[in-house]
Amino acid sequence: MNKIKVLLVDDHKIFRDGFRLLLQSFAFVEVVAEASNGKEFLEIFENHQADIVFMDINMPQIDGVEASQKALEVNPDLKIIALTTFLDDDYLEQMLMAGVEGYMLKSAEIDEFEKAILKVYEGGNYFSDEIVSLLSDKLSILRKKKKQKEELPEFTDREREILEFICKGYGNKQIAEATFLSIKTIEKHKSNLFQKTGSYNTVNLVIYAFKHQIIKL
Repeated sequence: MNKIKVLLVDDHKIFRDGFRLLLQSFAFVEVVAEASNGKEFLEIFENHQADIVFMDINMPQIDGVEASQKALEVNPDLKIIALTTFLDDDYLEQMLMAGVEGYMLKSAEIDEFEKAILKVYEGGNYFSDEIVSLLSDKLSILRKKKKQKEELPEFTDREREILEFICKGYGNKQIAEATFLSIKTIEKHKSNLFQKTGSYNTVNLVIYAFKHQIIKL
């Protein structure tokens, strides 16, 4: 396979140096550029055509949230994986709403980064287990506080099956292979799921599924 081009954005040079070495240990990865903050990233990202951007969140001048939002306005197909040192509810929500494809702790194991890169590159999503746990806990609290229950749309068995695969980070091709359906059929089912849930992208759909406990992982 062609090498996956990765761009690193982090204001700590020591971390960037170590992370670059980690990524270069993967034979399928090529680090094409680095940036020390969101402002620098926005100035260079269009020139490097990276497949995946690892984006730190808390940075000077322009933080990861704003940088992700602006970059995705220019290139909606850009795949961004948020990186954080510690769990923060506000940053988590902001980065998810910005449209990132993944959210990981910097302390994650090497094999977790390998898995994340491959899943996101193939069109899926990746969230560290700690992130999923935080998201589930937060949404659980919101549900308890909410007195009025929303009417949930009806899903077919096939839609639920595909939604479960999406929540596990599968891309269209992987879902098609697992269900023995064509990619066009998968895209049609995803379109129906977007319409029924009012979601605009896959990440919003995953959040919706967690929020309403539609699937069990």
